[in-house]
Amino acid sequence: MTHALSPPRALAALVLTILSVLALALAAAAATAAPPDPMVRGPHAVTTLDPFRAGTVDLQEPSSTGGAPTGSAAAVTLQLRGSLYYPSDRAAPSPVLVLVHGNHAQCDSGSSPFCTAFKRNDRGYAYLGENLASHGYTVVSLDQDQLMAFQDGQTAGMHQRRLLIAATLDMLTKANREPLPDGINSNLGDRLVGKLDMTRIGLMGHSRGGDAVTSFVNWNRTRPAPGRRYNLRGVIALAPVDYERSTPWGVPHLSIEPLCDGDVSNLQGARFFERGQYALPGDPFPRIQQSVLGGNHNWFNSVWFADGDDAGTADPACGPANPTSVRLSGGLYDRTTRGSGDPALMGDQELIGLATMSSFFRRYVGGEAAFDPYVTGELSAEGDGRQIPAAACPVSTSGTRIPCAERVLTSYFPGGEERRDVITPDPGAPLTVSALGTALTASGFSSPYTADGGVQPVPATTASGLDWCNPEPDHFAPVNLGAVTGTLPTAKKGCPLPGVTALGGQNSSGALRATRENAPVNRSYGLQIAAAWEGPASLATRIPAASGDVSGFKALALGAAVNFFDPRNPARTGDALWNASATTQDFAIAVTDAAGNEGVVAAGDHRYGNALHQTTGDITPRVHIILNQIRVPLSDFAAQGVDLTKLRRLELRFGEAGKPASGSIELADVRLQEPVGGSRVLADGPAAAGAGGPAGAAGPQPIDLIDASPRTTVAEAGQVLGLSVAAAAAPAAAAPAAPAAAGPAAPAAPPGGGAARATCADTTAPTARVLAAGARLVRGVATDRGCAGTGGRQAVTGTVAAVQVTVAKAVGEGRWRYLTPRGTLTRPLAAAAARSLVARGTSRWSVRLGAKLPAGTYRLSVRAVDARGNARTAVRGVTLTVR
Repeated sequence: MTHALSPPRALAALVLTILSVLALALAAAAATAAPPDPMVRGPHAVTTLDPFRAGTVDLQEPSSTGGAPTGSAAAVTLQLRGSLYYPSDRAAPSPVLVLVHGNHAQCDSGSSPFCTAFKRNDRGYAYLGENLASHGYTVVSLDQDQLMAFQDGQTAGMHQRRLLIAATLDMLTKANREPLPDGINSNLGDRLVGKLDMTRIGLMGHSRGGDAVTSFVNWNRTRPAPGRRYNLRGVIALAPVDYERSTPWGVPHLSIEPLCDGDVSNLQGARFFERGQYALPGDPFPRIQQSVLGGNHNWFNSVWFADGDDAGTADPACGPANPTSVRLSGGLYDRTTRGSGDPALMGDQELIGLATMSSFFRRYVGGEAAFDPYVTGELSAEGDGRQIPAAACPVSTSGTRIPCAERVLTSYFPGGEERRDVITPDPGAPLTVSALGTALTASGFSSPYTADGGVQPVPATTASGLDWCNPEPDHFAPVNLGAVTGTLPTAKKGCPLPGVTALGGQNSSGALRATRENAPVNRSYGLQIAAAWEGPASLATRIPAASGDVSGFKALALGAAVNFFDPRNPARTGDALWNASATTQDFAIAVTDAAGNEGVVAAGDHRYGNALHQTTGDITPRVHIILNQIRVPLSDFAAQGVDLTKLRRLELRFGEAGKPASGSIELADVRLQEPVGGSRVLADGPAAAGAGGPAGAAGPQPIDLIDASPRTTVAEAGQVLGLSVAAAAAPAAAAPAAPAAAGPAAPAAPPGGGAARATCADTTAPTARVLAAGARLVRGVATDRGCAGTGGRQAVTGTVAAVQVTVAKAVGEGRWRYLTPRGTLTRPLAAAAARSLVARGTSRWSVRLGAKLPAGTYRLSVRAVDARGNARTAVRGVTLTVR
């Protein structure tokens, strides 16, 4: 049906180029007014085409067992269809958003894959699609009801979904150029011709869709020729799974974790936030995480809401029938209205979903910098601590049981040029050296590991008591790799955990229930510092003069989480089981300037976020340790007389008078961030001016990194390159040829013929080494081993995709001048803003340094990246002396 609604009213080298453009781009003026309300409908009339049909696409999911391509691994031709929302009265081309739902029931009646009435899971985001269309976006929500019948159990349909996303973008490219022929498989006609801005694309995926859009980031970057690669300006993973173990980089990425998730109970999306932070030195684009207290897995989708609840009733906070429930309500939808975008039908969870997702898309895809306070966490410092607009606050009985400020916890990790790292755990020197090159000093700490905890044997206590850890297991399903049944996933240096059968334990059962994957309760898979104290303790570092002018930044930020199971923390009983604000940890954050003026704030101040509030819940799937942001405005230190142009010391003090005398927490990524003038990344200007700004004002573009990335040369087994070769291919620069008629491409044959097999997951980074280094030329070799075929999966031969060489000259503690592709040296920069050169070649590589380097000593480091995005800085400490 169609109806109209009237509104109510060369990678790291290229990073250098991008950041140079960014420095010259339009700087956003400091905001003086309240940020715009993302809940309000925009000025455009919205037309909905439900369903839209746009041809067919051939797909094939490789068999994970290596068996015949039958059943779920059979080749299939599917109709490309879903829900389309677009601004029918907009003159300018619209940015494009593609929404990808996850696994759910496929039929309202009949049986899969040929239902007599399909579920239409794609219609569940109408509240988001209509809102954004009213602001000038064209929104496509993909129907995958039939696709779900053709996804292999172990590979979970990720390959199918990536190909479907690519086919959709290829189709939209074609529909933007010329009418699609009308017929049983197509009803778009000419309604999108000239209407789309295919340089501004955003993706949102829910559940398995979240894994699909995140893995598509890397797939799009290396897509085999002649497939078109797309300028993805923003990607959202909503309550995602993490089957693909992807590392998002080169694009703004938001991961949303509902803390009452009854499906993905181990909050796998937190891994995306952690993995992506340091993946590419100098990456200009941010990683963002938002934890939603009271949200479940399903109710961000109104169709899924109509099918029931996933969170269960056992937990005092998350059980919707419990008298202390703090659950976000679903909407007022029934079977007849479940695909409606009517704002009057929205429940608490849709309100928060709209606020968070719309703000992100409008900020990065639309370029409206006025939405920055919603994505950085800055909003919490302005009033009652909430990080969403007032119009998005819950209104139900359970929704108002706790303050709105408890509902969303935002963590923002900006690109390298817009932050200065101070303390970053490093496995090479995790407890001794800061990111600025100065000594870390720690005293008074106790071992963070408890005798009855889940990390056994208990690690030896360090000299200071402080320790570092990473909870990410070596293998998330050891039994699948031949381990003894009952073997739990373990990490090389695990973070403190409760006992394996205790609340939050990896092998809890019975009344405590079990969590997905037997995963560690610390959901933040990344390097962090474990700090426990039983009296006064301190962690401090000196800030060198070269790094001491922090007046250009807005905030000091760090990640923190409370180890709720440790008895050294405040007791979690009574109201604390459902009200996160009932208990809190706290410590002092102190900075000192060159004149000795000290400014001190309490890390637990609600204006800085709620990271130090303990988890709610009393069953294992509903308790979590997740690093969330503490964000302190630097103006709070300046108000105490600290000179922000001459900062000389940072100290975190624990166990002081007025603070908890003991405790156990996780800490990570202490940094200064956010330019005072506002972020210039993908910003068209400071105002909420609608979708898409003036050409040339948007600063760095993800497509620049994509275009510099090598493509894979051979299609994977079963891969489909869009709707047709001509439709998928990027047009020639000189004379774009008209695309051929739409029609599905045949699946590529498996190498050597026979059945397609699922491939193993390559998570091993390549290695590189320098063979020779001189004043004009550096050369070396690189190798990538890929991964071995186990559990019926096919081995993957490693492929080195790129080699980056950094040539740096030290100019003071923590500051370096980097060689650019032009043969010049940059101004002094922190290590986080390193510049690199892209080498010629891969397995055998070389870099010409341009003119002879000025005399002096240089540090060389080499970083190899493989086709899956795994990267490793493989050479450290190589010096080059030029005389």
